[in-house]
Amino acid sequence: MEKGKVVIISGNKRAGKTTTTIKLHKEHGFNFYNFDSLTDSIEEVHKNLEGDPYYIKLLTEMTEFSLKFAEDYGVNTVFEYIDFTPELMSNFKYKDKVEIYYLANLDATEENIAEDLKKFSKSYDWPSYASEEDLQRNYKFILNFNEELKRECEKYGFQLINTSRGENREKVIDNLVERIIQNKA
Repeated sequence: MEKGKVVIISGNKRAGKTTTTIKLHKEHGFNFYNFDSLTDSIEEVHKNLEGDPYYIKLLTEMTEFSLKFAEDYGVNTVFEYIDFTPELMSNFKYKDKVEIYYLANLDATEENIAEDLKKFSKSYDWPSYASEEDLQRNYKFILNFNEELKRECEKYGFQLINTSRGENREKVIDNLVERIIQNKA
């Protein structure tokens, strides 16, 4: 039996994290966990969680179990979340036992972020129901977070993948999926 692997996908908003994890799930049978959904659910149930980011504690425990399933049963798992920053992951207990990728649309401008949000958001995605003020705030967040990701990835030795936009975006994401599949555990 081939050994499985654990992959962590992080990066900026609208950079292709979910698209990548869904491709790994649908096309290659990876289990996947979207931490936005998990943490939103946990926060709703436990409104007073405090201390070290609880999602790192959750990721640590889930990774430990996932690594055991990878070793014992050949199960592949991918985790996805925007808040797995390079700085936080530089101290992650299992960073040397998992693959970690950061995604960002480094070709983003305020204008094309607005265009892409309208074009690619599903009816349940936050941009479809956000106010114009909230969208404007997020444009600035995305641009600033791109710069932060560039600095932190370089500082902590993580690779930052420019998912770009338009036709090139699909190619970049497909190449990343293929690279993940080809990297044997």
